[in-house]
Amino acid sequence: MLVHRIATGLALLFGALAMLLIDEIWLAPWYPLWFICCVTFAGLAAREMVGLLQATTAQPSAIAVYGGTLAIVVANWVPHIEYALRSEVPASITQLVRTSGPVEALGWPFLVYIGVVMVAFVVQAIHYERPGRVVPVLAGTCLVLTYVALLASFLIQLRWIDGRFHGLFALLTFIACAKGADTGAYTVGRIAGRNKLWPKISPNKTVEGALGGLLFAVAFALLFKQIAVLCNEVTLGWWQTILYGLIIGLIAQLGDLMESMIKRDCERKDASQALPGFGGILDVLDSLLFAAPVGVGFWLLLSP
Repeated sequence: MLVHRIATGLALLFGALAMLLIDEIWLAPWYPLWFICCVTFAGLAAREMVGLLQATTAQPSAIAVYGGTLAIVVANWVPHIEYALRSEVPASITQLVRTSGPVEALGWPFLVYIGVVMVAFVVQAIHYERPGRVVPVLAGTCLVLTYVALLASFLIQLRWIDGRFHGLFALLTFIACAKGADTGAYTVGRIAGRNKLWPKISPNKTVEGALGGLLFAVAFALLFKQIAVLCNEVTLGWWQTILYGLIIGLIAQLGDLMESMIKRDCERKDASQALPGFGGILDVLDSLLFAAPVGVGFWLLLSP
C-alpha cells in the first residue's frame, strides 16, 4: 500500500511538473496541456462522484454532469484567451480583478454553471412523468457540478496569477501545500498516530497526523517561497507564506474529511481504484478542490 502510494504520487508529481513547464516555456498563455489535464481529471472526478451518488437518493443526470463539467472548465479559458488576443501582455486574473471589479475571470465559469443548472431544470420539466424523481436528479446534478467543476475553477485560475512566470509558482505552491498536508498527515499518522481526529467521518485519521500535515504544508510553502526568491518571482512575504501554509494545510485536510464523509454516506472506501495506493481521482483531488477558493482569495488579498 505505502509503496504503491509513493510510486503513484511520484509519477503524478513529475508528470504535473513536466506538463506545467512545457506549457510555461512554449505554450503560454494558452496552456493547452493544462487544459487537457483539467478536462481529463475533472471529467473523471465527476464520473466517480456520479457513481458514488448512485447509492443515495440523489441521482444526478450523467449527461448534464459531463456536459456541464466540460462547459465550466472551458469557460475558465475564455477571459484569458480574449484578453491575450486583445493584448500582447499575457492574461492575468489579478489584472482582470483590479481593472474590472469582481473576479471577472471566475465570473465566466459561474455564469456557465448557472446556465447548465437552468438547462437541467428545463430538461427535467420536459421529461416529467411522476412525482418523486425530479428533485433527486436536480439535487445530485447540482452537487456534482458544484463540488467538482465549480471548485475546480478556482484551482484552474491559479495558473494566471500575476508574476514573472504567470501563475506557475502560485499553482505549484498551492498544490505542494495541499498535497504536503495529505502526505504529512498520512506519514505522521502511521508513525505516531494515537488520538482519533474525527472517527465518525474517517476512523483512520488522527490528531497527530493532522498536526504533521500542518508542519509539512508550512515546510513546502517555505521551500517554494525560497525557490521563487531565487527565480526573482513575485511571491508572498515570509510571514504570509507561513500563514498560507497553515491555512491551506488546514483547509486541505478538512477537504479530505469532507470527501470521506461523502464516501462513508455512500458506503464506499474509495471513489474508485484508478490510482494504486490512493484510490480514485476524487481521492487525490479532494483536498485541492476544497482548499482552492481559499488559495485564490489569499493570493489576491496578500500578494504584492
